[in-house]
Amino acid sequence: MSRTPLSHEEHHKLLVRIFEWLSSTDQTKETIGHILTEVCEHYNFGCGFIYEADHAQTFYLKEQYANYRISGLQEPFRLEERLNKATMDILLKNSFFYQTREDHTEEDSFVQALNQTTFILVPVFDTDQTLIGLIGMVDRRSHADISDETLKSSRMVLNLIANHVKTRIIQRNLEFARQSMVSLLDNIGIDIYVNDFFTHEMIYANKTMAAPYGGLENMLGKTCWQALYDDKTGPCDYCPQSKLIDEYGNPSKIYSWDYQRPFDGSWFRVISAAFNWVDGRLVHVISSVDITASKKNEQIIERMALYDALTNLPNRRKLLEDFESSLTEMQKAGKTGYCLFFDLDDFKQLNDVYGHQVGDEFLMQISDTLLENPLTRNNTYRYGGDEFILLYKDIGKEHINSVIYFLLERFSRPWQLKNLDYTSSASIGVTAFPDGNATIDSILNSADQMMYQAKENGKGRACFSNGEFIVYTPEKKQ
Repeated sequence: MSRTPLSHEEHHKLLVRIFEWLSSTDQTKETIGHILTEVCEHYNFGCGFIYEADHAQTFYLKEQYANYRISGLQEPFRLEERLNKATMDILLKNSFFYQTREDHTEEDSFVQALNQTTFILVPVFDTDQTLIGLIGMVDRRSHADISDETLKSSRMVLNLIANHVKTRIIQRNLEFARQSMVSLLDNIGIDIYVNDFFTHEMIYANKTMAAPYGGLENMLGKTCWQALYDDKTGPCDYCPQSKLIDEYGNPSKIYSWDYQRPFDGSWFRVISAAFNWVDGRLVHVISSVDITASKKNEQIIERMALYDALTNLPNRRKLLEDFESSLTEMQKAGKTGYCLFFDLDDFKQLNDVYGHQVGDEFLMQISDTLLENPLTRNNTYRYGGDEFILLYKDIGKEHINSVIYFLLERFSRPWQLKNLDYTSSASIGVTAFPDGNATIDSILNSADQMMYQAKENGKGRACFSNGEFIVYTPEKKQ
């Protein structure tokens, strides 16, 4: 059987129609199917098909023209299941195939695979030469010669369709990739936003980042400080942009810091970097992870390390840290501070007679009193056992005397302990600092010695390192 020859003019008219259809702005999903039908009828082929491959290289029928039924045309398939390696290699190395049963007698040929007599096929390759589609026309009627002019024309037509299918597949995959990336960024558990490196305009934020600020629509087009803060009129002082690029203005390194959000107190570990956005401009990407829970744990651990569990007072370690900075500051400024060292007189007897639970209750009542009084609440440390230290910087002697009188007066009155009225005096040692090249150890030792001087001179009193004593009596302050 011979195919009726088609004129050059008829081929040209078909090409023009296909160009018009493919370039139409109101192109619909059915357009490509309509084109396939037109092409098959134009070249007098009984069937036509367009397959597209998924990520696993399984081919699915997307469009077809069927003048008769082809068994298995609708079923998804993998090429290696229908073709041997040699035929697969031919397919992957060519851009156009014309085969007939008479040309190929091998059972594994393309025409044998679909049980047809005539076969024209155009593979569709991605930009990296991955096979992503197959476009073809087949016929089971008896073989008929196809002229070179017809083959040349059909090749041009099918390549037009292939380019359209290639674009369609790439656009679809890009949209899938975009949706997957958006979904990933929205559900990754990290807040992310991007702003222009130079204008600071917000150009992207994922869902978790935008939600507390009313959604992405309330952020886009604004500068980062306008979008994130109500009270800022310019870039943040701590903005790390200058650390993200090298001397030539190229992205260089990542910068990380911790930040507390002002309106709800949440803590975030922030990571900043510079890179080129999809349109080529340099941008600043900021990602952050909510570390509020871990910050609270850090604060708990830090408090456990620096505060006494029983009395809730800063401990010896905290004292040494604060004392070091205070001493350095006082030495530079040439100002005077005071260290008060006091302990409870006869505290061991209380523990021996009434037990350690009563002793602990006594220490807790003392700490509560010290934390409540403005003279002592920010200055008191538990040094150990029944020993306490009060540290003051840049303060006058008159103020220290007020602190001493408060302590002596309070310890002159009874404490309510487990239905027990208990009175215990306190002995206080006082040392002024800095004094020459005095160290923290020497100052603490001096105050400790003065405390023992107070005990040896009758207890319930304060002794200064210059030999001065202060004794409190209800009738008169001496």
